[in-house]
Amino acid sequence: MACSFSSLKTEAGLKELDTHLAGKSFLSGGATATQEDFEWLEKAPTAIDMDKFPHARRWCQHLRALKVNFPLRQWPRAAASGGGGGGGGKEKGKDQANLEGLLPGAEMGKVCTRFPPEPSGYLHIGHAKAAMLNNHYARHYKGKLILRFDDTNPSKEKMEFEESMVKDLGTLQIKPDMVSHTSDHFEKLQQVMQDVIKNGDAYVDDTDVDTMRSERDAGTPSKCRNQSVEENLRRFSEMLKGSEEGLKNCVRGKMDMQSPNKCLRDPVFYRCKTDTPHHKHGFKYKAYPTYDFACPVVDALEGVTHALRTIEYKDRAPMYDWVLKATKSRKVDLVEFAKTQFSYTILSKRKLTWFVENGYVTGWDDPRFPTVQGVLRRGMTVEALHEFVLTQGMSKATSMMEWDKIWAINKQKIDPVVPRYTAVADDAAVLHLDGPAEPFGKMDKKHPKNPEIGERLIMLCKDVYIEQEDAQAIADGEQVTLLHWGNAYVDKLVKKDGKVIEMHGRLNTEGNVKDTKKKIHWVPKLDDQVTPVILRELDHLVTKAKLEDDDDMKSIINPTSLQDTKAIGDPLLKTLAQGDTIQLERRAFYVVDQPHFAPGKTGPMLLIKIPDGKAKDMGMTSKVDPSKLQGASGSTKGEKSGKSDSKPDAKAKAAPEADAKAKAKPKAKAAAGKPAERPLDDVSRLNIKVGKITKVWPHPDAEKLYCEEIDVGEAAPRTIASGLRAHLKQEDMEGQLVIILANLKPRKMQGFESQGMVMCATSKDGKVELMQPPPGSKVGERVMVEGVDMQDPDEKLNEKTGKAPWEVLRPGCVTNSSKQGTYNGAVWKTSAGPVTCKTVADGTIS
Repeated sequence: MACSFSSLKTEAGLKELDTHLAGKSFLSGGATATQEDFEWLEKAPTAIDMDKFPHARRWCQHLRALKVNFPLRQWPRAAASGGGGGGGGKEKGKDQANLEGLLPGAEMGKVCTRFPPEPSGYLHIGHAKAAMLNNHYARHYKGKLILRFDDTNPSKEKMEFEESMVKDLGTLQIKPDMVSHTSDHFEKLQQVMQDVIKNGDAYVDDTDVDTMRSERDAGTPSKCRNQSVEENLRRFSEMLKGSEEGLKNCVRGKMDMQSPNKCLRDPVFYRCKTDTPHHKHGFKYKAYPTYDFACPVVDALEGVTHALRTIEYKDRAPMYDWVLKATKSRKVDLVEFAKTQFSYTILSKRKLTWFVENGYVTGWDDPRFPTVQGVLRRGMTVEALHEFVLTQGMSKATSMMEWDKIWAINKQKIDPVVPRYTAVADDAAVLHLDGPAEPFGKMDKKHPKNPEIGERLIMLCKDVYIEQEDAQAIADGEQVTLLHWGNAYVDKLVKKDGKVIEMHGRLNTEGNVKDTKKKIHWVPKLDDQVTPVILRELDHLVTKAKLEDDDDMKSIINPTSLQDTKAIGDPLLKTLAQGDTIQLERRAFYVVDQPHFAPGKTGPMLLIKIPDGKAKDMGMTSKVDPSKLQGASGSTKGEKSGKSDSKPDAKAKAAPEADAKAKAKPKAKAAAGKPAERPLDDVSRLNIKVGKITKVWPHPDAEKLYCEEIDVGEAAPRTIASGLRAHLKQEDMEGQLVIILANLKPRKMQGFESQGMVMCATSKDGKVELMQPPPGSKVGERVMVEGVDMQDPDEKLNEKTGKAPWEVLRPGCVTNSSKQGTYNGAVWKTSAGPVTCKTVADGTIS
């Protein structure tokens, strides 16, 4: 904050701060927080009296949560006149797309946007992006947002859908300044169309559908194109009556039948519909305008200044402008942005309706659906949706996205604030201990790092339930740590049919938890108090990554999109309400779908697993493979658990050859244990990843450094400083795929935070080139070393002398005679092939 206070260690200083913050708002996601805020936070006491200084206390809590949620974000400096307190800066966060300056001719206080959904289904995540962008610009320019229901097709529309959209927008914290319907303007639209016909810019056509389609395809004018204005007006009046003759006709704009853009070949602007009542007007109207005609006219009538829509309508943009001109309407600026598309995801309302009507889902709010209600029911937060949209911005680049990014953002939101509980699968083993004769409770923090969430009661007793998976891994006589209790020796395991039935052990609560390799969760064996629970995991509804219009839905339905596990839960799970979010320790995050106490409840409590954007389980093995799950990075498109294509592919044909190579050269197996416990020369301790440089600029204070933003498949780009200005041009770096050493500790480089290292090859004469993956490599994928069993990398590499893996491994990282990256002769590879540089052979890599 660009303000100055007395020492915050004194009451006088805290009072100044509290007074300054009294009128400030703190935005979720930290969009307005500044570096100065965090500098003042360091000077503030850890505990602030809530009664004396409520605003200062709230401000500290807000900033501490931001530090946890966004540990890598580089916060902007405040402007000299900024208000501070997390409420004054205008610079965007590092992980936000640029949303400013994208509305042509926008003036403060005069911008009007509109969100115009058709009430023919529930809002899905694509609609949410459009609604949020329209809302963003209306609020940014202190303008107006219109929610307009495009109710021009009575055969698809229902009041149910309209009401659900209003509800969902409220949930998304979007409050329109005005709600309207296209049908509010039907009388005016009829008059406007009559004027267009009178001016000779439209005609009424009775050509049958098939003939019209073939004529438009061939560029052949209709037989009705040049009929008289009087005849066109007569036929239009018959359409408005819904007469037998009128039903055979439609109104077409007289545009250009020879246009290479077939959308402009005399499109239909009005058609008759008399068999279905309009959900608001019944059978009052017999002819309805099409979206292509009604939308621009109503935009102009309602004062819209900027019409935002997805780039898939780009071919129809000339039609929008033509309609405005033909109807003598005021100008409206079209602004395009990319459509949101996710792999293995159905966004077509027609196909979503098919799933609902055929009973493949429980309804429009099914948590496997991409509807707003569906993803929120699955545990998505509104804050994560907002931040995801801000990261996408108004980009026009259309791409097929994975769900991992949005779920990773969601995890950042919930991880610091959700309480921890435990549950074990119902095939659990019973561990008999020399515990208390009578059960008793002790209080423990609900969250290990956030005491403000409160405490929970943990019941201690002689017998506890242990996960079967953990029990199988424990050896007789092994010491383990029972989380939130202490150490225990497991002296004897009793097995039956390969399953651990019971275990006998003794407590060693004075033991050092550092002495044990296994830290396991447990549930007290108090059968009259534990909570029966179903743990539900969800997968894709379909088995095809990219859906086509002509797909047969029945052939691509995933028969195992829902997997349930019966479990025994912590007694305190009974206290949770529907919609509460929790973490089950060593399992995952979950949202309460059906609480233990619920009116009309049948069956146990139901928890739905929330994806976290990771390709690996938190601890216990999932029934749905997270590496292939909707919401996990590193998934292989088209690949599904338990399924394979009947046709052998190139990889399958190459299997015998691969087997032969494997026999000739067995993989070097890395030592077991945590990464930090493995040898310094274990190359799998390095987290080398594929990145894409999205932005490059010269460091303002260091003549040898570039500053870069690099996408490595995480929720936000990394900032990295590289000493490459003397070797590479800025334009030669932007947009390039590169190789990043991603687990170096962040460090300041002349004031710029660098969160990794761009790996380059250097020749003996000092020539420097980027190490680059081959085309087809996926941003964020890990680089493998041929012949090495790559285990988990270090979270952050130790850099102390004698303990630093990179210093030991660096000499072995060189390019070979084929200019391929290698470690001790073994080639670096991505899923698309070897990592290479352009010309540097036998060079060093650093």
